[in-house]
Amino acid sequence: MLQTYPVSLVLEGRTALVVGGGAVATRKVEGLVPCGASIAVVSPELTETLHALACERRIEWRPRAYTPTDLQGADIVFVATDDEAANARVYRDAAGKHLMVNVADRPELCTFFLPSVMRRGKLSVAVSTEGASPLTARRLRAELEERIPEGYEGYLDALQAQRSRVIEALPDEGARARFWQQVADSRMFALVSAGEQEAARALFESLLSEALRETEPRG
Repeated sequence: MLQTYPVSLVLEGRTALVVGGGAVATRKVEGLVPCGASIAVVSPELTETLHALACERRIEWRPRAYTPTDLQGADIVFVATDDEAANARVYRDAAGKHLMVNVADRPELCTFFLPSVMRRGKLSVAVSTEGASPLTARRLRAELEERIPEGYEGYLDALQAQRSRVIEALPDEGARARFWQQVADSRMFALVSAGEQEAARALFESLLSEALRETEPRG
């Protein structure tokens, strides 16, 4: 099997079809809700969690078995039923329409795999075994959670707030790359993590001023 191509999908405003209403389908939906996807769940029955989301109109519930018409308008498909024949049928239908489809615990019936993800604000670290061993992926993710320190949420928010300003101030790609390399060292992260926001801003401004001086014509 060839290597997969890792990506982070922007699902806001996209339609995600989830076929199944049990515990596995619930986990899929819980991962989709924060992404802003429009979620449709097809299943005769739902878990309490999914039923509550349907009552809150955070998901659309289609209380019946899957039919091929459910794929209309879908951008991505998740399949998690206990009926192997039904799972295979959804996969064939979705793949035939060139839709991205993932069938739980059946890597041979997937056009993409779901990694185990650690999230800290805008920081996400994903571990994938390409369906070989999801439990191993979760174990490795837990180990990373212990090793990666807290504080990245505020740090990355601070950097994102300045990105457009830096792009305008440093139009030269090389100069901009050198500037971000300096910003990305441990000094600013340590200040933000310690709650020293003013010192972090002062360091940022100092580094930007230095970068601007280096781009000034010499003569």
